[in-house]
Amino acid sequence: MTLVEPEKRSEVLTEAPKKGVTAQDVVNKIQHVAKKIREYSTMIRETTRTLRESGAIPELADSIREITSVVRDTAKDIHQTATELKESGVAGEIARSIEETGKAAQDTVQSVRDTANQIGKAAPHTTKVVRRGAEIVKTESAHAAEKMKQGVERIKQTAKSKAELV
Repeated sequence: MTLVEPEKRSEVLTEAPKKGVTAQDVVNKIQHVAKKIREYSTMIRETTRTLRESGAIPELADSIREITSVVRDTAKDIHQTATELKESGVAGEIARSIEETGKAAQDTVQSVRDTANQIGKAAPHTTKVVRRGAEIVKTESAHAAEKMKQGVERIKQTAKSKAELV
């Protein structure tokens, strides 16, 4: 079936035997198939000759040999580097440093929490006053900023109207 031209494959596959098919029809079909086989074998022979004469196959083989050599060398380099890292103990040192840094960070966070709790317990009134004071400063600074924006806008308008008069 693979020798049938692609556009005719579905016709051959779905073609049902017809009533009244004669022996001559069968012979004609066989002859047609034989002709196509000869045509395709000629095409294959010509393609093979062209490939051989063009030098494409040796070139492809050389390229494959070259890339396998590069892959082999790269794999060796990676193996050597991994072995050196393993033997030097660098990976273990890095892991230990990360673990120690994490523990130190946890200890620092806990110390800050403890200090904040101590301040809150030692001076609960002061903590509340400081929070209220911070809120007042925040509100007043927002109010002052708004007033400044309005003042700047008035100055712009005044300057603009005077510039139009000139």
